[in-house]
Amino acid sequence: MNLLRGFYICVLITSLLNINNNLNNLSNPSILISIIGITSSIAFFSKRMRFSFLGIIWIVAQVPYMIFGDFTFDLSQFINAHFAVNLGSISVGINAQVLLLFFLIPISLSEFLYRKVIFNAYTENSELKREDTYSFTPNGIEYNRLTSDSKIVIENKTYNKIIFEPQKSEGIKKAGIVLISETDNHKIKATIEYKTE
Repeated sequence: MNLLRGFYICVLITSLLNINNNLNNLSNPSILISIIGITSSIAFFSKRMRFSFLGIIWIVAQVPYMIFGDFTFDLSQFINAHFAVNLGSISVGINAQVLLLFFLIPISLSEFLYRKVIFNAYTENSELKREDTYSFTPNGIEYNRLTSDSKIVIENKTYNKIIFEPQKSEGIKKAGIVLISETDNHKIKATIEYKTE
């Protein structure tokens, strides 16, 4: 979570600095990207994770760099460093912001934060049955997986650490889950199907 907090603080600062640097040129399209960045930061800090896609747009929009004659396409925010190939009057490349692509997985996972996840076993094991339904609320991201400290009771045993990893699948929403008991570190690992509220 601290990684995402730091990311969104940087988004907010660089977006505000970009707007400040372009006050004399309000038609600069990078200002639109700054507004998207500011909006995504406000959404993150107000726990409106359904707008996490704005953070992804903010990153991806800054990656391409192109000069064609007098026309320059560069939506980078505040930091202007790029790697380009020059072919006469044409220059095509990428901005240093390509390094921000590292944040795409945590940002896309953040859409689950603070939303109730309801699940049951997709494949049964000795502890999780398909007919039993459970729920938890993710409140953290560690190593590109969602975590929660919600309590789930299964067969009179309380599990208070949950690791949730959504999988890409057609139709049914599936995920891997690990439930860890607070008393004896007993673990349940399973594939589940889930929905969010």
